[in-house]
Amino acid sequence: MRRYAAAAAGMVLALGVSACGGISMDSPVQPGLEVGATQGDPVRVLFPGPAAGSSTEQIVQGFLRAGAASDGEYEVARSFIAPAPEATWRPDTSIMIFTDDSALTVKAVDENTVRAEAKVVASIDANGRYRDLPPGTVTEATFGLEKVGGEWRITTLPEGLGLWLSAADADRLYDPFRIHYISTAGRELVPDTRWFPLGKGLATRLARAQLGDVPAYLQGAARTDIPTGTRLTVDAVPVDRGLATVDLTATKPGGDPIRRQNLWAQFVATLTQVPGVDRVALKVEGTNLDLPERQSAPGSLSDLGFPTPAAVPVAKPVLRSGSSLFRVDPAQLTEQRDGDPARPPDRHPAELASIESGWVWLAQSRDGQDMAAIGGDRAELSRWRGKSQIRVPYFGSQLTRPTYDRQDVLWVGGVADGRARIWAINTAADPTDAERSKPVALDVGWLRGRSVVALRLADDGQRIAVISTDARGASPEVDVAGVVRAANGLPEKLAEPLRIASTLTLARDLVWVDQTSVAVLGRITPNSPVRVWIAEVGGRMLAAAVSDVPGAQSVTTVNGERGLVVTTDKGVVLLRAGSSWLDVAEGSDFAVPAM
Repeated sequence: MRRYAAAAAGMVLALGVSACGGISMDSPVQPGLEVGATQGDPVRVLFPGPAAGSSTEQIVQGFLRAGAASDGEYEVARSFIAPAPEATWRPDTSIMIFTDDSALTVKAVDENTVRAEAKVVASIDANGRYRDLPPGTVTEATFGLEKVGGEWRITTLPEGLGLWLSAADADRLYDPFRIHYISTAGRELVPDTRWFPLGKGLATRLARAQLGDVPAYLQGAARTDIPTGTRLTVDAVPVDRGLATVDLTATKPGGDPIRRQNLWAQFVATLTQVPGVDRVALKVEGTNLDLPERQSAPGSLSDLGFPTPAAVPVAKPVLRSGSSLFRVDPAQLTEQRDGDPARPPDRHPAELASIESGWVWLAQSRDGQDMAAIGGDRAELSRWRGKSQIRVPYFGSQLTRPTYDRQDVLWVGGVADGRARIWAINTAADPTDAERSKPVALDVGWLRGRSVVALRLADDGQRIAVISTDARGASPEVDVAGVVRAANGLPEKLAEPLRIASTLTLARDLVWVDQTSVAVLGRITPNSPVRVWIAEVGGRMLAAAVSDVPGAQSVTTVNGERGLVVTTDKGVVLLRAGSSWLDVAEGSDFAVPAM
């Protein structure tokens, strides 16, 4: 979504609705985007005001079109509205996104009424929440008009009407940014993606969002160390020579230096996404907020002494061929992609037991010392430590592929007592201690009536992505929810979910590729090929590669989106190579350790 032209200094007068752009689902195969990486000055776009003698249809068309102006004040759009109390318009209420002008129709119902209708592909709500909409979704709005000074003007607007934007205009005007919260399991940030209009006032919008509550899907997994009730003293965050100054009011921060650093970290991480902002100053009612032993205007988390957790697993991936396991250097796989693909990867025998073919869906812990697999009937789970097999007593059926988190917890989904379940197993406990190492079912009420297909933990261990279907194995849903942990770090329950990748009609497997994106193996329409889709948590969905992957059964990664790995039902391991897939090995499983 980098839509900036450094050489563009003037304004563009737009006379029609822009063509389809990056958000359109008609052209879904596009490169992934980096959240919050905005830079440069946007191309300025203005639209003409109402022309003399315009019809009612032309007035409504002009009003909808002018909402895509770059001025941020919507002065031209407001010129189509009569100065009447019933015509109050709040453009930031919601944004409906359609593909292009062919998806929008405006027709007169009678002399004083016009109805607009659009086939929409996505929406952004007042809180900046982006949502893909199912194919064929239609929105409509009815406008009342009267003549003012001999010219038609809009006098009544539908309640809650915001902006209607073409995909190209939404792509130009809005970008995703991260709002940051503090993990309840450790001192690190947990991001939440929102979409905001670019240009003037962006720093203020982000600061205002940062002052809000933790979103429902992160409740219990993350917190904010900004005191409840805190607001901006003045509803503006000025930016001067790279310094964004946030003046806060209401409750003052407490004396705990760690919580005060956390507060700073939230604002620094969020506001330094704004183009031109490299430092942040905090004030409380005009007085500088002290930051003991730290510089007064930090520009990074390291300036705050905020720890940055390592994102590198201790162990190497394991390739399984038959009953044998081999360690594979991920760097060599990427070298194959960029060099000679004909050379198979070196296989280093793992110091592990052979795993018989009846056990499938191999997973391994962060240090590679613990492995797990599911029995062929999907009613057994077994673990291996070194060459020792540890059979887990029966606890459920229809078990999913297991997965580890970096806190040494093994996760698996399935069914027990006729209900969908998600279990967590403390693999740090002595496996001979039946009580401490047994599977513990979590409280996941939102899975009632569903069947779990796949699940995977984010690198921070504080969010889980879950694929589920209805009882018939249809209507897939991909949800992200916060993991609520006890004081000892073990999970207790999951927060209410946030739906992502809502346009998929098939979802088979998934993996986190970065802090805010999940790769999902699936397809959009029943007859379309299976592909790997990148679904932003709180954002849109894009294809990871042009090529489909016939027979793909699982997806993982050795290096974010660029290092996606797919295993097929033919025992072939494929590595993403640009817009296609490269055959790098033969094997039934490719298990990457937890990050």
